Amino acid sequence: MVSSRIWTAIAIVWAFCAGGCSSVATVQDARISEQGGFRNPELRLAAAEDGGYCSAEVLRWQYDEPAAMLRLADARLMLDCCGKRAIHVERIDSLYEVTERDAPDGAGDRCMEQCAFDLAVGVHDVPRGEIYVKLLRDVVDQQGGPAVIWSGSLDLGVSAGAVVLDETPVGTGCQEKGTSRQRSKTVAVR
Repeated sequence: MVSSRIWTAIAIVWAFCAGGCSSVATVQDARISEQGGFRNPELRLAAAEDGGYCSAEVLRWQYDEPAAMLRLADARLMLDCCGKRAIHVERIDSLYEVTERDAPDGAGDRCMEQCAFDLAVGVHDVPRGEIYVKLLRDVVDQQGGPAVIWSGSLDLGVSAGAVVLDETPVGTGCQEKGTSRQRSKTVAVR
C-alpha cells in the first residue's frame, strides 16, 4: 500500500515535469553580515582598498567558469538595525530571482534606525552565457510585498562586474565594517 502511494507520487511529479520543469537553484551558499558590513572586502566581492563603502549600494558579481559558480554580493544596503535577514535565489531557466528578506526578530521589535548590511550568495551549476537577474527586497513588516530593486542581464563570458543600485551616500548608520551597534534594551519594572 505504501509503495503504491510512493510510485503514484513519483508518477504525478514525472507527469507534471514531462514538459520541462523549471529548475530551482537549490545549492546556495548564503552569507549575511553583521551591522556595518563584512570585515573582509572579498566577501562583498570588492577590492581590498574599497574606500567608498558608505557612498553607494553596489551589487557585485563574480563568475567562476570551471566551478560553474556565480557569486553575487549586495554591499551597503540600508535596513533597520534590528531584525533577521536572509538571501535566497530561485532559478527559472536563465532567470535568477534573488530575494533579500528583512523581518523583525523573534521579539518582533524594530530599532527604527538604519544600519548598513552586506548580503552575499553563491549559486552552483550556473552555465556560462548571458543570464537575467531580478533583485527583489522583501521587508516583511512593510506593506506592498517584495520590491524590485534592479533587473538586468549579466554576461558570464566576463568574469566579474558591478552595478550601482543606490548612489545616495549615507553617514548615519553606515560605519566601518565589522563594528556593530548594540541594540538598546528596555527593562520593565513592576
